[in-house]
Amino acid sequence: MTPQQIEYVLLVAQLRSFSKAAQKLYITQPSLSKYIINIERQLGTEIFDRSTTPISLTAAGEAYVATARQIKAAQDDLANRIADMQNLRAGTLKIGASTFRTSYMLARSISQFCREHAGVEVSIADNNSENLKEMLRAGQIDLLLSTGSFDPKYFDVEPLATEQLYAAVPAAAPVNGQLADWQLSWEDIRSRSERFLRAKPVDLSRLRDVPFILPQQEEFNEEVMQRSFIAFGGLPEPALRVRTIDAAFSFVVSGFGMTLIPDTMIHFGNYAAHPVFYALEPAHAQRQICLVMRRSSYVSKAAAAYCLTLKRLVEIGTWRIL
Repeated sequence: MTPQQIEYVLLVAQLRSFSKAAQKLYITQPSLSKYIINIERQLGTEIFDRSTTPISLTAAGEAYVATARQIKAAQDDLANRIADMQNLRAGTLKIGASTFRTSYMLARSISQFCREHAGVEVSIADNNSENLKEMLRAGQIDLLLSTGSFDPKYFDVEPLATEQLYAAVPAAAPVNGQLADWQLSWEDIRSRSERFLRAKPVDLSRLRDVPFILPQQEEFNEEVMQRSFIAFGGLPEPALRVRTIDAAFSFVVSGFGMTLIPDTMIHFGNYAAHPVFYALEPAHAQRQICLVMRRSSYVSKAAAAYCLTLKRLVEIGTWRIL
């Protein structure tokens, strides 16, 4: 397999579309289709089943893609080792994260890393966690920043910071008048004020009359929200379902209802208006943000340096998540 064959086949397999892959490769769809057909002729069998929508891999295609990923991982490993010999004057760094993590957590650390290591080319793959895990296992990314569980058979996991959920309630909601002693402002949380340090978890059952907005974004979906309500009779019936946590927050600020949001948004979000926040029971509202790498893989100097940048930003309080 040539590097170009590997690149083209893996991208079509990932996107399950010739037209989408062609757009990513900046070539025409007929040219890409012809290129793949030539590979299939050389193999004497089809790689893709074009009778399905979207297209899928044949049994031979599954074997081809698995081998292509192994070769690609070995090629990247070699490139990283050679780059390391140049002491970070060149090389690549491929980071995986959800769209939420990319928007709220990566910008500062990547900017800092690129200032210190201008010769390293950095790219970001934003996707859902299952796809990112597969990409990490296949060597398509060097490291992953995520929450959740990871099979130790395939991944090395290092906790980076603790993320806390808060109840976000519209500032004009009548219930706030009954819960004045529990209220927190965004300034309290960001500055870790005395009020923040003394805050007690709110009884979520006291917020049941406030319409609940349920995001369906993977890292903040119904299952995640349910854990915080487990001691209060379960998750309330949603008055509104939205796709992302950002959309849910916008509806809270507009006065529609309440939701639960991570303190990551409070620390890194650039918002003009803010709702009232309430602390939640840590046992049901905390989780670890982790650095994840492929088990037993070669860790390049670029990846190690970036991990150090992340840890340094946490340690000096830039994130203020811990």
